[in-house]
Amino acid sequence: MLKKLLLLVALISVLSVGFAAAQDLPTVIRFGTVNDPAVNRVNDMLVEHFRSIYPNIEVQVEYIAGDLAANYATQVAAGTLPDVIFLADLFVVPFVQNGIVADMQPLADADPEFDLSDIYDNLLGLSRINGEGLYMIPSSYDVVTMYYNKTMFEAAGAPLPEADWTWDDYIAACRIIRETLGNYCFANGGGVPTFDWWAWVVPFIEGYGGSLLAEDGRTVTLNSPETLAGLQAYVDLWVTHDIAQPLDFDAGGNCFVVGQCATAFFIPGYMSVLRALDPQPFEWDLQVVPSHPRGKFTGMGTYGFAVSSNAQNLQVAWDFVKHLASAEAQLAIASNYAGTPLLRSLREDPAVVNLAPPPENITAFIENGENGILPTYFPGQCGSLYAGQINQEIKDALEAAILGMMSVEDAFTFANDNIQSCLNRTM
Repeated sequence: MLKKLLLLVALISVLSVGFAAAQDLPTVIRFGTVNDPAVNRVNDMLVEHFRSIYPNIEVQVEYIAGDLAANYATQVAAGTLPDVIFLADLFVVPFVQNGIVADMQPLADADPEFDLSDIYDNLLGLSRINGEGLYMIPSSYDVVTMYYNKTMFEAAGAPLPEADWTWDDYIAACRIIRETLGNYCFANGGGVPTFDWWAWVVPFIEGYGGSLLAEDGRTVTLNSPETLAGLQAYVDLWVTHDIAQPLDFDAGGNCFVVGQCATAFFIPGYMSVLRALDPQPFEWDLQVVPSHPRGKFTGMGTYGFAVSSNAQNLQVAWDFVKHLASAEAQLAIASNYAGTPLLRSLREDPAVVNLAPPPENITAFIENGENGILPTYFPGQCGSLYAGQINQEIKDALEAAILGMMSVEDAFTFANDNIQSCLNRTM
């Protein structure tokens, strides 16, 4: 009898704890994200999964328009941030500095179902600050890779891109296309990033042994011989080789998509744009990036989601966000040609490597990931590679050099001094 009584007491205790936990659950979770065709499928997937595990919690989707950082800054000041928010690698550092996102590392460490070690290290680095914390769950292994117009290469009699190509090989093939068909090779602008995108520029710098900052993390090195050599090689795509889309060239849309440029260096999500063309105007495929003198380098970055600093229930918000890094979610993103799985365990999964073409060489994204570099983060309050004075100085210097208004050395020495002056004032 006593044993039955003790069991009954224990059962009541467990039920009471469960009831209390249920009572502590919020009735609404607010999901702040962007309304974008490239992101909406992921938005829907996260919402659907959350509703399946928390059917009694309403998901309130709040689309953010305009300047993401400005909107969040206003909301964090007012204490009205959504529980879960959209962000991208460029926002991780400023959002941490401004108290917008929570550190999800303790939540990940306490979750036996979540395997952080399965995410590629270089991609995970986009979610950390100096290797510490976890401030974003990335959406995809977004490494910048070469798309090429196979039809155009063949029509010009140019060799098709190979994995062992150098940039000299690329330039030689592109010169054939330029001279035979009159088309350009290196697409920029018109729906893809413009000529100053760090993911194109910085790999040239590092490919020649240069860097943006010295080892002290405080001294700008845009005027070092190695950095200038890389920048000169990049600018030469326009001024010497005449294979890059001119800054004032209007292709009537994206130069690669409309068939006037032979290559585009972009992320996996671009596949869905090309596959949506009906009928397919040309054959296209993928290849890893060509090699620089110091090896292969390419930019990588991605968007993702995070638990905000204003989350009303950290565990519930974590359960919403973490699904993005699950095998189920990553395979769904891959099957929609919207990205490449960020999990090592899916590297050779047939559901990914055997996706119907195009492209035939879809594994180029994973192979190219080994060449991926992360954006350099600058101290002080002078902006970043994406925005502010640093972005503007680099853009102005590149434009001046490409248009022949200044030499590469003069343009970037000027930019170097301006950025360093700002860092010295604000660090």
